[in-house]
Amino acid sequence: MAKRARIFVSLLVSLLILTGAAMRADLYVKSLAREANRRYVIWQFRGMYAARGDHFIVFSKPAQKDSAPLVLAAAEKFYPVIARDFGLDALGPSPVVLYGDMADLNRTFGWHGGYSTMGVYWAGTIHVLAPWDGADADDTRQQFESNGPMAHEITHLAVDVLTRGNCPRWFNEGIAQYEEYRLTGFRFADPLAFDLSTAYSLAELKDFDALADQSRAYNQVLSMVFFAAEEFGWPSLRGVLADLGRGRDLDRALEANLGVNLSEWVGLWSDWLAQEQESF
Repeated sequence: MAKRARIFVSLLVSLLILTGAAMRADLYVKSLAREANRRYVIWQFRGMYAARGDHFIVFSKPAQKDSAPLVLAAAEKFYPVIARDFGLDALGPSPVVLYGDMADLNRTFGWHGGYSTMGVYWAGTIHVLAPWDGADADDTRQQFESNGPMAHEITHLAVDVLTRGNCPRWFNEGIAQYEEYRLTGFRFADPLAFDLSTAYSLAELKDFDALADQSRAYNQVLSMVFFAAEEFGWPSLRGVLADLGRGRDLDRALEANLGVNLSEWVGLWSDWLAQEQESF
């Protein structure tokens, strides 16, 4: 029996080692794919107008050429702060592709005409709509920096790099909204005003992009991350992301850095939000 037990333990240890190796390999492949796509996009758009900075290259068609420097300025403004917040070394140059309208952006990703967004991050590249015209040049710049997508999409880039692609979609969106709010003050809704009776379950959040009410889904994950940052501190959240980058799942990463698992975090968030709303 002792011999069989030793054999079983040996097999179990080997399985765990192989599983860990497979996870590390998967993270490596995701990082490699991001880098390959970044280089491909830079090559693909090499014939377009390009505004170049320290960390970004903004590609645009002739019609959006005048907007490229403004977009580049916003990207370079936000990047150092985001890199510091996420503890990242210098990246780049990361490509940013400008689009004249929503239809043009939708065609790139094969989306239907009803899909609406100002920016998309995918595999090392940021895709954004060209800034809308303000009352004057300063107003256009201020509006784009405050209400545009650059802080949000650069945060997705930072999360992707730090976690090596191992981040649940809903958690990624919560982090990106929270960082955007910290940097610009922009938010779609007050994270303290979320209606708990309409909350999606964790199982539902796993299929984030398929949820029927996207506004509610985005509001919920912002509220959840806002709570975690307020109660546990931003360094703890950054620790969660770093552990995801080491191959841990979200449940284990939360336990290691916040001292609670995923279900407990949701329960604490619900209690906290209910108490906050009672004090309104």
